[in-house]
Amino acid sequence: MYKNGVISKAKHDKLLMKESDIPEGFIDRDLRNSQYIAKKAREILEQMVKFVVPTTGSITDRLREDWQLIDVMQELNWDKYDKLGLTETYTDKDGREIHKIAGWTKRNDHRHHAMDALTIAFTTRSIIQYLNNLNARSDKSSSIYSIEKSCLYRDKHGKLRFNPPMPLEKLRKEAKSALESILVSTKAKNKVMTQNVNKSATKKNEKGYNQRIQLTPRGQLHNETIYGNIKRYTTKDVKVSANMTEELIMRVTKKRYRDALLLRLSAFGGDTKKAFTGRNSLDKNPIYVDEHQTECVPNKVKIVEYETIYPIRKAIDKDLKVEKVIDAGIRRILEERLNEYGGDASKAFSNLDENPIWLNKEAGISIKRVRITGISNATPLREKKDHKGDFILDDEGRRQPVDFVNTGNNHHVAIFRDENGELQEHLVSFYEATARKSLELPVIDKEYKQSEGWTFLFSMKQNEYFVFPNKETGFDPNVVDLLNPDNYEEISKNLYRVQKFSTKDYWFRHHLETMINDTKELKGQTWKRITSLSEIAHIIKVRVNHIGQIISVGEY
Repeated sequence: MYKNGVISKAKHDKLLMKESDIPEGFIDRDLRNSQYIAKKAREILEQMVKFVVPTTGSITDRLREDWQLIDVMQELNWDKYDKLGLTETYTDKDGREIHKIAGWTKRNDHRHHAMDALTIAFTTRSIIQYLNNLNARSDKSSSIYSIEKSCLYRDKHGKLRFNPPMPLEKLRKEAKSALESILVSTKAKNKVMTQNVNKSATKKNEKGYNQRIQLTPRGQLHNETIYGNIKRYTTKDVKVSANMTEELIMRVTKKRYRDALLLRLSAFGGDTKKAFTGRNSLDKNPIYVDEHQTECVPNKVKIVEYETIYPIRKAIDKDLKVEKVIDAGIRRILEERLNEYGGDASKAFSNLDENPIWLNKEAGISIKRVRITGISNATPLREKKDHKGDFILDDEGRRQPVDFVNTGNNHHVAIFRDENGELQEHLVSFYEATARKSLELPVIDKEYKQSEGWTFLFSMKQNEYFVFPNKETGFDPNVVDLLNPDNYEEISKNLYRVQKFSTKDYWFRHHLETMINDTKELKGQTWKRITSLSEIAHIIKVRVNHIGQIISVGEY
C-alpha cells in the first residue's frame, strides 16, 4: 500500500511499529483535541467577560512551587495513608527530611484540579507577561524588569520567587481548608430511555421524510450471545424436616428411603410437622429401612430435580473448558484427547482438519464444535411460532420462550425492609428497567412485595452517593446535618459513590479517588466492598449537584 501510494510513510511506519515502541502517553490527536477544547472554552467565556487571558501548565507549576502549594495535596491525604503504614521518610542531598506517600501522586485525588484552579485564580497578567518574556528582563528600561522589581522577591537561597497573594502560611492554611470541604460531583447514570425522532427513508410524506418520535434505550439491553435452553436432572441434599411434603418425598433418589418416609408421613395423616419434628425428628425417633433395624434414613437425603441451563455452541480450541461440555460422552472423548497430549490444550485441540477428534471413526464423524454450559439465568427474546405465525404452545397451554440472552449490566438495586425487619434486595437489570419505562411504569418499583409487608427504603445506581458511618471517629450521618456546608469537611471523609453491584455484593469508591485499584491495604479507606445487607443498614443516600453541594438527603 505504501509502494502504491495508498498510505503515507508515516502511516506505514506506525502500522509496523513494535508494541514496545508504542508511546503510552497522549497521542497527537489527543493533544489537538485538548487544544480545540481550550480554544472553544475561551470563546464561550468571552461571551460573559470582556477579557480572557490563557495561561499554561508550566506557569501554574511555577506558581505552585513559589507559593509552597506543591505538597498541600499530599498533606491532605497524609493521615489516611500514614495510619496504614504506606508512608516513607528519607533525607535528600541537601540534608532535608522528605515525607512521601508510597506510590501516590496528586492525580490520585480529584481535588488536584481545584488546586490548579486556585492557583490560576491568583495568576495576574503581569505574571504571564513576565514568564513569557524572561529574556527581556536584562534590559533595565523594559516593563519586564519593572514587573520583576514589583512582583518578585529573592528567598533565602537567592532564588527569585513570585510574591504570594497573601502570607504563605495563611495561603496554605486557607487552601487546605477550602480543599478539605470539597465534594466531588459525579453524574449518576439515571437515564433509561430518551425520546428520539426516527426518520424513515423509504416512507415519505408530503413534507419529506416520515418522522416518528420514539423512546430509545440509553445503553445495551443485552449481550450479543444468543443461548438455547435445556433441562437436565440434578441432585441436591435436603434435610428431613417439616418441609418434607409428599411431593418432595417422591423425588428422593433411593427407593427404600422414599418408601420409609412415605410410611412415616402416612402414619401421621400427612402432617409433616408431626411426622418429622419434635419427638419424631430423626435424631429422636429414627426411621429404619430394614426389618433388622441396621439401617435408618439419614438426616439429609438426596432428591432429584430439573435444572434449566442455557447452553452455547463453541468451537473446540485451546480456550475450551472441557468440564463445561454438556454431553458426558463427548466430554470423555475430549478428556482422553487432552491426556494424550499431556494436558496441553494448544496441541490437543489444534489442526483438527488433519488430526480430527473422532466421534465415530468408521462413519467418518468428527467433533469440531460442542455445546457447553453458558449462564445460570437468562431472558427470552421471543416466543416460538409455527410457519403460519401462530404461537406454539406446550402441553400445559403455555407459550414457549426461545432465543435466550444475558441481560448484562444491572440498572439498580432496590433495598427493602421485610415484615420481620430484615433487609432485602431487588436487583433490576437494564433490560427490565427499559421494559418498565416503555410500559410507562416507574423504573424503580417502590411497591415491590408491598402485599407481603415489604417497605421500600432506598435504591442504588452507579455513581450515586452514600454517606457511611465511621466507628473510629464517631461520625454518624443520622445525627449530622448533611445539608449544612459547615459539615462538608467531615462528610467528605465518609462520602462514597456506588461503583458497581451484583447480588448482595456492593462496591463503593471514595468520592475523591480517581483510581479504581482494589489495593488490599486501602480497603475501607479508598474503597469498600459490602457483602452483607446488614452492613448498609445505616448508610444515608445523598444527592450532590454539579457544583458539589448536597441538595437532598434520602431517596430522590
